[in-house]
Amino acid sequence: MISNDFNQLHPPLQAFIQDQALFPLEFNSLISEQDEMYLFALENHKIPEKARIRYYFNGRRIFDAVRQVVQWKFHSFNRLNSFLDFASGYGRFTRFLIQEIPPQNVWISDIYRDAVKFQQEQFGVNGIVSTASPAEYSVNQQFDCILACSFFSHLPEQTFTLWMQKLYHLISSEGILLFSVHDRDLLPPESKIKSDEILFIPQSESHSLDVKEYGTSYVGEEFVRQTVQNMSEGKAICERIPQGICRYQDLYIVAKSPLPDFNQLNFSHHPFGRLEQIHLTTEGELHIRGWVSEINPNSQIEAILISINGEFIKQVKPEQNSSADQTFSWSTQINLPSLSPEDIILIKAINTRNLEWVFEAATLEVLQAASNEIR
Repeated sequence: MISNDFNQLHPPLQAFIQDQALFPLEFNSLISEQDEMYLFALENHKIPEKARIRYYFNGRRIFDAVRQVVQWKFHSFNRLNSFLDFASGYGRFTRFLIQEIPPQNVWISDIYRDAVKFQQEQFGVNGIVSTASPAEYSVNQQFDCILACSFFSHLPEQTFTLWMQKLYHLISSEGILLFSVHDRDLLPPESKIKSDEILFIPQSESHSLDVKEYGTSYVGEEFVRQTVQNMSEGKAICERIPQGICRYQDLYIVAKSPLPDFNQLNFSHHPFGRLEQIHLTTEGELHIRGWVSEINPNSQIEAILISINGEFIKQVKPEQNSSADQTFSWSTQINLPSLSPEDIILIKAINTRNLEWVFEAATLEVLQAASNEIR
């Protein structure tokens, strides 16, 4: 297991959790060594501390998406008596959820028995071991909110429909089902499908599940809507939020009657950006530059915020590259009496919807090394 004691964490992880968690000292940062989402992040980022931050931050981004929907439908997490995180893995999302909902009101479910056990032990939630076949999945209760994040994005057509039906019947009369998919627009032009089609490819990032049952699927919006209509016998409606999960997978909301007013859901996306260079001159001047994008209508990047060793240092206003896009460049120079390679630098962007993008939380030494690799 990877350490959970806040005071024993690597300083950049402390800085990130202090900045991003609602209750930092109560935040359970423990990650199972079997967690495929963490291992995937490690494969991409190489350095364990950076992989952990990306892992946590994606969990936070998913939580922010769910939070917006919950506040629209229920006004508050306090009004939820039961929440089911289906195909929950080892708790990338759960660790943020239990800072808003008492663990006894949270159920998690996964096909990996060890993942269910891990979450029960670490987060104090209720656990349900899932099954490969939806017909064998037996749960004798209903839930106010069910989330199936990055689950339907891996299913072939038959189980896509059957699992949709199973989960739909597990939501309470005024409950909602949230799930994400890969939209057909993510496909290259030569592989494009029609809006009423699904394309299943027998390959995924999982190293243990049968790729014939759990691969990678792409769907059109009409296919999803028709599936919802068929499995609910026309009683449910759904709303699509393009790129609603981490500005990549589409987020769908399915609801029973009384049908909610989706026009009142003012969903917002996080900013997205990249740190391009950070360099400490021989004169002790820190040069930083990067870019950030904003896709929310009637919203702007409010500022780039820079903290060093937990202390706010500077606010930077980005400049729009052109009127044709929503990409902004930013750069700054910081003069401090002394900077050391071990100093912790946290850089983030915040938009006028109060959503954030964390560029980096790392030591100056690590950031400079990464910047040199980019150049």
